Amino acid sequence: KTHRRPLSSHLSSITMKSYPLNKMASTIHKLQSILPTSLHPTAITYLFNLTVKLAGTAGIRIESLSQTNSVLSLPNHRRIQNHIGGLHACSMALAAESATGILVGMNVPDTHIPLIKQMKVDYLRRCEGSIRVEASLTEEDYERIHEEDRGEVWVHCKVEDESGKEPIKADMLWAWVAKQRRSKL
Repeated sequence: KTHRRPLSSHLSSITMKSYPLNKMASTIHKLQSILPTSLHPTAITYLFNLTVKLAGTAGIRIESLSQTNSVLSLPNHRRIQNHIGGLHACSMALAAESATGILVGMNVPDTHIPLIKQMKVDYLRRCEGSIRVEASLTEEDYERIHEEDRGEVWVHCKVEDESGKEPIKADMLWAWVAKQRRSKL
């Protein structure tokens, strides 16, 4: 098995602007401040899967999470396999969408909602076993989400299976818009 540096280690030297936490980020921050580090993945996964029901059904697990980086895993369970015993194409796309969506969701102000606009998924090879998904926001995208009233951002994620190879390449286009439109008067 190959060992690769997580995306978060590539971004550790970036000094990011500080913004107020939205409800989601604030809840996760509270959990991380009161629970032992060993319980962070279980607690965050539980909250995420309560909100995103399909993620819970599939068995997605959040391994680590910050304002700009997420790492998720999806075990190869029978209920989400395809006809040849690998992870189903849709389950891998769900994991990629979840990894990118949780990052956008943690950063969009409470007055706005995140919306998936486009999924670009290239299926490269048969998946061997479980997958691990890493997603990150660039400093520019992080600032845009906080500062622009509406917009969209492509979020890339890296998906590796147990062999250390990429069964898919995935990029997700996320938008954010105000929850309530202003009246024209």
